[in-house]
Amino acid sequence: MKGERSKEEREPPAFFVRPMTVADLGAVTAIESENPSPWTAGQLASERDQDTGWQFVAEVGASGLVCGFVCGRSCGGEGELLKISVALEHRRQGIAAQLVEYTLCYLGEQGVDRCFLELRAANLPAFALYERFGFRRVGLRKNYYASPLEDAILMEKKILVGA
Repeated sequence: MKGERSKEEREPPAFFVRPMTVADLGAVTAIESENPSPWTAGQLASERDQDTGWQFVAEVGASGLVCGFVCGRSCGGEGELLKISVALEHRRQGIAAQLVEYTLCYLGEQGVDRCFLELRAANLPAFALYERFGFRRVGLRKNYYASPLEDAILMEKKILVGA
């Protein structure tokens, strides 16, 4: 009927999170290149090879399209979320929230009881996302980021181990 939207237009595509593979690095690098001060392909590949590291991607349904990623490291019962990014055309659809939720569950299952992160002070959407998941501000690093010069907000979340 005229004026009705198709099912594809009414319902956003389903996303799921899975471990990152070497084959995902091209898509992850492309997503990362959309950000200020992006990591290089070499830095992303190196991070994927870290013994204490963990990396996950968000994928659109069964399409195989990688639309976001997260990476971090764990050691001694603590985790650090180092990088989270969603492709520009997929932002504001809950993908970053899915990545954070998956990561926190993974860390809890691994016995990690605290997770840290830092973010640009001007990144208010990310700050609100992390607060929604129970992260709290614990510090500030003045002029931490370059291009542009900006402070870093430090955040921490206590994780229910085994949850």
